Amino acid sequence: MSTQACAHLEVCNGCHFGKTLYSEQLVLKKQTLLNHISHLLLETPDISIKTSGSHFLRQRFDFTIENNQMGLYSSDRKLVEIENCLQLTPSLQKAFNDLKTVHFPIKKGSIRLRVDPDPFSNKKGIWLDFANLDIKNLLADGKTFEQLLALNFEVEIGQKGKSLVKTDMGFKLADPKPNTWFQTKNFKLLSLISSFTQPSSITADLITETILQWLPRNISAVAEFGSGIGQFTLPLLANGFAVDVFESDESACHLLKLNAKSNRLDENLSIYNDDFQRKSIVVNKNYDAVLVNPPRSGLKKFADELIRLNSKNIIYVSCFPESLAIDLEKFLCNTYKIKELTLIDQFPQTKHFETCVLLQRVDF
Repeated sequence: MSTQACAHLEVCNGCHFGKTLYSEQLVLKKQTLLNHISHLLLETPDISIKTSGSHFLRQRFDFTIENNQMGLYSSDRKLVEIENCLQLTPSLQKAFNDLKTVHFPIKKGSIRLRVDPDPFSNKKGIWLDFANLDIKNLLADGKTFEQLLALNFEVEIGQKGKSLVKTDMGFKLADPKPNTWFQTKNFKLLSLISSFTQPSSITADLITETILQWLPRNISAVAEFGSGIGQFTLPLLANGFAVDVFESDESACHLLKLNAKSNRLDENLSIYNDDFQRKSIVVNKNYDAVLVNPPRSGLKKFADELIRLNSKNIIYVSCFPESLAIDLEKFLCNTYKIKELTLIDQFPQTKHFETCVLLQRVDF
C-alpha cells in the first residue's frame, strides 16, 4: 500500500489506482503502452520510464463548483467535495484552501486554479468558466470578486480569458492579461490562467529533457508542430537550434512570441499560425528533425504530410496511446523505425501518461 492516505480515495474519480503501489502503477502503464503498440513492432523495444515522484506535483487544478461545493466527480457522476488532494503542490493546496472560503452564488460552473511554479512565490490565479448570466450577476453584485481580490487572487473570466478589473464604478472585464503561470527549464513563460499548459512544470521538464537528449547536435534547424506557448521551443532555442513553429492557436502564437522576446531567444525563431491538423501546409524547407505534439486526437491526416517532409528524425510526444498507435502504424510502413521510447509519468495515481517516441528514417 501507498504511504500516502487520501480521505477521498474511495469515492473520487480523480485517481484511478486506489491502494496500488506506485512502482506497480508504473509497470501497469508500461504494459498499457505495449498493449497498444506491440503489434506494430518487430521486436519489443526497451521502454524507459521517467517520473518526478508519486504525489504533490500539480501546479494547476481543474474542478467543478456546484451549489458552492468544490470538487471532482465520482464514477457515478456525483460531485465529491474535496478538502485535501495529494496531487497538488503545497502552494496549490494552500490556494485551494483560500478559495474554499469564498462564496459563489451560482448553481454550477468550472474553475481552473493556478499558482506560480516558483515555490517561493505567493502568486495565485483563478479562471472562472461560468454561464454568461452568472458572470453578469457576479459583476453586478461584486461581493464574490471583492472576496477574491482580498485574498490576492488574479481573476480571469469566460472563454476569452478576460481579466477582472475593479474601477470606481464597480467591476468590469478587460482584455486578457498574460502573466508567468508556467516555466520550462527555468525559463519563465507568460500565459493566461485559461491557457493550455501541462499540469506541472516539474513533470513537463522530463519531456523537455528527453527531447533535448534525442536531438542530434549536428543539425541546426528544427520544425515544431503544435508548440503552444513555447514549453519546448524556448529550450530548443537556448540550445542553439533554429526553430520554425507551426501552431494553429493564434493566442498561443502571440504568447510564444512574447516569451521568446522576454527571454531574448527570438533571433532564430519563425512562427507560422496555421492549422496543420486540418489542412495541408506547404513547407518548402528540409528539416533533419521534426518535433510534433498533437492533441489527444492525434495527427489525423497530418501524419501523411509529416511523412512527406521526409525528415531524418521525428520526435512524437503523445498524451493518448490509442491515437499514437494509429499514427505510428502509418510511420512504420517501410518509412520509419522506432529508435527510442520513453514513458513520462506526468499524471501519477491516474491511468494517464505521456509517451515520447523517437522515429528515425529507415535509410538513415
